[in-house]
Amino acid sequence: MPQPDLFVGIDVAKNELVVRLHPLGEEWRFANDKAGLKALERRLKAFAARYHLLIGFEATGGYERKLAALLDRLGLTAYLLDPARVRNFARAERQLAKTDPLDAAVIARCLAALHPELTPYRHDPQAARLAEHVRMRDLAVAQRIQLGNQLETLDDPAMRRLVKAQVGKLKALALRIEKAIAALIAASPDLATRERLMRSAPGIGPIVAACLLAHMPELGALSSRQAAALVGVAPFDRQSGATRKPGRCAGGRPAVRRCLYLAALAIARSKKGPLAQTCQRLRDNGKPAKVALVATMRKLIITLNAMLKSQQTYRPA
Repeated sequence: MPQPDLFVGIDVAKNELVVRLHPLGEEWRFANDKAGLKALERRLKAFAARYHLLIGFEATGGYERKLAALLDRLGLTAYLLDPARVRNFARAERQLAKTDPLDAAVIARCLAALHPELTPYRHDPQAARLAEHVRMRDLAVAQRIQLGNQLETLDDPAMRRLVKAQVGKLKALALRIEKAIAALIAASPDLATRERLMRSAPGIGPIVAACLLAHMPELGALSSRQAAALVGVAPFDRQSGATRKPGRCAGGRPAVRRCLYLAALAIARSKKGPLAQTCQRLRDNGKPAKVALVATMRKLIITLNAMLKSQQTYRPA
């Protein structure tokens, strides 16, 4: 006799994991530490003997990583849900209150409603380490730029020296992290192969490639539409009755969108190759620069997805 489905929603916080079982309605609480995760493991194993567990949790800035590693080690079916999607699901249910137990219950109900169209989460320790490095490198660069911009408004010589010194330290930190990123990728045959393929495309340098490897690991296993939508460069129709508004791009992963924007900008400025020609053709037809760049980003991510799927280097059409 097949086991019945049991949907497990886990709200992850810095210090606590709140677990809700749907449709049983049971609620558990565990500390988000080694002892708490061990207790959660024992509880999940007991229920896995009687039910087919489907577990949902949200990305919470890194606090979910130990939980993700545990679920992967146990071989349980888990889903990493988009927090915005879960929140919209709660609004659709007219649930405006927000507490950890309520959030865990919403995650469980959202998973029960949407799991047929979701892709199970697969924990990749190497990708997780790479994502951590990329995130810290981006933070160091952002802080360096922010402090560097303030130099223009500083008149006090002592303060200018302090800020310049800090800018230099942040620049050196970013360079050290970039070397560590290169070493991480080189140490992984899979990551190294994927990076080599991506860097054969125009506009894709080591930083953009690392960003894609870290923040879009499923690239190469998606349809063209899915790849564009995950980046947030797929236009969605806006039509109602006789109203026909232009399609609008929305959502997506901001970190990937930012790095692809820089790649598209480099392509447009080079004025070489089919991608640059696409951008220039749109500009010649009167399209705004931003629209032309977004179209170039969309064509670039679709091309990269096809390259990784076929395991072939870039070939101009």
